[in-house]
Amino acid sequence: MSSKAELLRLLQPPAEKWPLPSREEIEQGYGSALPADYLWLAGTYGLGEISRYLSIFPPLAASEIGTRTGVFPTSAESSEFDDGNEGLDPAYLKPGGLLMWGFNHNDDFAFWSPVGDPATWPIVIRRHLPQSGPNWIRYDLGIVEFLVRTFHGQLAGNPFSGDDLWHNTSPTFERG
Repeated sequence: MSSKAELLRLLQPPAEKWPLPSREEIEQGYGSALPADYLWLAGTYGLGEISRYLSIFPPLAASEIGTRTGVFPTSAESSEFDDGNEGLDPAYLKPGGLLMWGFNHNDDFAFWSPVGDPATWPIVIRRHLPQSGPNWIRYDLGIVEFLVRTFHGQLAGNPFSGDDLWHNTSPTFERG
């Protein structure tokens, strides 16, 4: 079963589709395309929250970036404590070194490292209070596969500080 089919099986999408900006508007705003699997996710689910835990941002047209909630370019900040920088790639510190696509109530942040072809952008999670392992974790997966593997507990460890999505085979989605 494909990751998209599995996500649809696990996570009921809203009946109404989310209106996406045109490809040209996205490329003008972000300087490139966004990952195709993310655009499918955004069009299927839209702005909202998974299991009242992980907020997913929609893509924005160039004129909307910075004026409303949506994917936005940012950079990482170094922690004043050495252990808070574990896993931090120096490339993330550069302006625009990350694109934020989500966050949760534990102050964990979800990004892409937008280098190269958007189809291969890795997911980068900044965990605020990791239960174990580094604060910064990179996953060479698309967003849909990342979510499905998180729900099934099929990653090397929980990518987030809280357990709300880890091994959660009945997640919910609420539009934001």
